[in-house]
Amino acid sequence: MKNKLNILPRAAFVAIMVFTISACSSYERFPGQNKIADNKARAADELDKEIPMLGVSITCVQHSEKEYIHSFSVKEPFSPRMVGGGNCGGLVAGGYDLPRKWQPNMKVKVRWNRPIKGKDNWVEKYTNIMPYEKPGVLYVHFFENDQVRVVPSAYAGALSPNHPILYDATTPPPEVE
Repeated sequence: MKNKLNILPRAAFVAIMVFTISACSSYERFPGQNKIADNKARAADELDKEIPMLGVSITCVQHSEKEYIHSFSVKEPFSPRMVGGGNCGGLVAGGYDLPRKWQPNMKVKVRWNRPIKGKDNWVEKYTNIMPYEKPGVLYVHFFENDQVRVVPSAYAGALSPNHPILYDATTPPPEVE
């Protein structure tokens, strides 16, 4: 009889704890908490979807005559891979994976070497890939004060009047999210 009395308080305590803990799981600490969790789950499902990609060439345009770009590379938007080329003016054929359709917030890392007095001087900046309707060659535009913009264009080079950033531009266009 004494053993049964010892077990009863313990069982009651365990039952109360189980009910208390399970009640907390559906409790919203602030209004909309469960909705936020649902949105995060939906966003995670979206990330798992396949994004159609296209291999494009990559090149750069230097808008400053003061600084020489020795080499450069750009991180692909949905991969850890960095792709790049030599100095501005060259072209790397078909090496960069770009979504066929522009996606918002395609922030990429751009890394370039601008030697000073013969010594490497690596610069790294983050920028968004500018909106595009038709993917084409990926142009990396370098401006003074280490400003950089990345834009795909189906038009033949920055000398084309239809190119999103004209060759004679001295300041970069505003950053796009």
